[in-house]
Formats: sequence, structure tokens, C-alpha cells
Amino acid sequence: MNLLQLENVHKKFGDFTAVSDISFSIQKGSIYGLLGPNGAGKTTTLRMIMDIIAPDTGTITFSGNRHVRDFLDQIGYLPEERGLYRKMKVRDVILFIAELKGLRRQQALEEIERWLEKMQLSEWENKRIDELSKGMAQKIQFITTVIHKPELIILDEPFSGLDP
Repeated sequence: MNLLQLENVHKKFGDFTAVSDISFSIQKGSIYGLLGPNGAGKTTTLRMIMDIIAPDTGTITFSGNRHVRDFLDQIGYLPEERGLYRKMKVRDVILFIAELKGLRRQQALEEIERWLEKMQLSEWENKRIDELSKGMAQKIQFITTVIHKPELIILDEPFSGLDP
């Protein structure tokens, strides 16, 4: 069974066709990329998958279910526009988002420690987000995307501003 499937998905904004009859499927454990020039509909497609906007026609299914919204806790989404609570401390913002995604506090704290160490950000855990470089903040955003071990990870422009 496909983890994610799009069939004949189409989206228009007024007279502008953003996505025209796109179809593809993604198997569990695979890596799939959407490539194209600016304005090709990549971000619009990802937003439709995440149920942020609805397709005009076509179907999107996650694990065979057409109600993707019911499975959003199984998806990690890193949007093109970053959004972290800038006045919160690194550890606190990750914990907050991890708990929103269903992790229990103790499990979240263990994952936070592991990810901060892996990303070489442990010494920054008590700093506010607005004290970080763009690249460090991007790493924190990535951690919040994967901390709950989602079945599907969607990254929109993941390397924009990322420190090595």
C-alpha cells in the first residue's frame, strides 16, 4: 500500500493554474523529491497534502485514507516559511511542539536531548530562538519536524539558510 497517493490533483487561484492534474504515489521508506522552477506548484502541492488548502479536483490519500487531516500527527512538515516562537527558549519551544504532536513529556525530553546533541546545539538549549543564527533556528525547526518520529516527512525548501 502507498503511504501517500495523489490522483489527478488540480488547483487554480483565479485564472492561474498552480497545479495541473498531478498524480504520484510514495511508498513507505522511500525518498521522493518535487523539482521545478519557482511557480511550478511544488509548495501548493505540499500545502494540499497537509490539508492547508484544498485541491479543486482530484484525491489525496494517506495510508489509503482520504481524510488526511485525521493523520496529520503521523506527518512531519517543515514549511518554506519558518515559524518558531522567537521569545521562547530552544528547549521550551521544542518541548511545546513535541507535546502538541503527542509525545509524553519524559519521552519528549529524552528526544530533545538526543536531537540537540546530534545537531550540536546542546549549549544553546537555554537561549531564546531570537538569539540564534538563521541556520541554528533552521536546525531547531527541523528537530520539531521529526521529533515525533512521523511516518511521512515533508520538507519544503529544507536547506534554505541551514548551517552545516
